[in-house]
Amino acid sequence: PDLGFLVPAPCGASRGVGMIRNGYHQCQTRCMPGTSIEKLDHIDNPNPLYAHESADPIYRQEEVLIKLPLSYQMTRQLALHTMTSLIPPEIMQKAPLDNLDDAVLLVLLLAHEHGLSLASKWLPYIVSLPKEPSCGYSPKIRPQYLDSIAAMLNELNLEVQGWPTELQLASRYADKISNALARDYGPYIKTPNGMTVVENLQWALCHVASRATAGSEKHGSLRLLPLLDQLNHDSTAGGFVEVIGTERLKDGDFLEAAEQESGAFVIRALRHGRRRALKVGQELVVNYNVPHYTPLDWFISVGFVPPERWNPWIKVDPVLPRVRQDGPFDVEQEINNYDWAWTGKQK
Repeated sequence: PDLGFLVPAPCGASRGVGMIRNGYHQCQTRCMPGTSIEKLDHIDNPNPLYAHESADPIYRQEEVLIKLPLSYQMTRQLALHTMTSLIPPEIMQKAPLDNLDDAVLLVLLLAHEHGLSLASKWLPYIVSLPKEPSCGYSPKIRPQYLDSIAAMLNELNLEVQGWPTELQLASRYADKISNALARDYGPYIKTPNGMTVVENLQWALCHVASRATAGSEKHGSLRLLPLLDQLNHDSTAGGFVEVIGTERLKDGDFLEAAEQESGAFVIRALRHGRRRALKVGQELVVNYNVPHYTPLDWFISVGFVPPERWNPWIKVDPVLPRVRQDGPFDVEQEINNYDWAWTGKQK
């Protein structure tokens, strides 16, 4: 209940998600500590052993700030189920949906739900999306992105040689995809008033390119995550963590999960691997975790280049010998004792 929209976002974006009250901060600093061992002890012995003062309300410290169940995600399975009921069998034989990858299926699903407007059960998610998607090849704001490339050269001294050409190539490829989808499936999906089928598919394609999140193949290798995809990027924050369903506190995991929770995504407030007790006005951010992205990849996919990619970098091999980690040098057990503060099952 302490989370809400911050407009503008502290990170510099037009909006973000963060704390609008201080209850979370007070609980994280005054309630029961939340290591795996202490959580287990609280389950076995729920007496208020960790209360700051006996007169204070007793809460359990909780590090998961957002949990998005699989049923609240746009997935490949949902797209196939929805599209199969709309497209005639003869079209399915000529252009089988099963042959499409997850990204294309999400484009069709999002475009159709966008066209349904008030009749869509995904309306709250769709109205939360920016009117103009933020990928680098968004047709309506393409001229502004060319200005941004010039600004990155002049103000950040970023190496942007050839970027306008690459952006043009990406735009042509995106238009090719949108036109092909419109030809094969356009007559069978809903389109908003005032938009053509191709424009609606371009809108959906750009949103999927800039907002979709990688997941396990079991539930869909690419998904759209309402609310979670409104979190802004910070390379020092924690990532999107997908629940497997076998997590146990006794094994050092930061949460206890049942099998039916498999596929859910959870977000924690982390900075450099350690928990961060956010105060009112502070933003909940997440690491998009795409280390292989070049600055150009960032710009084309999401429409910006994060600060950690402003400067050129190269991998430096260590010059000192590797530290032994066997025998008396074994620190694995000590690290495991702090798993709650360091690790999660990152994607």
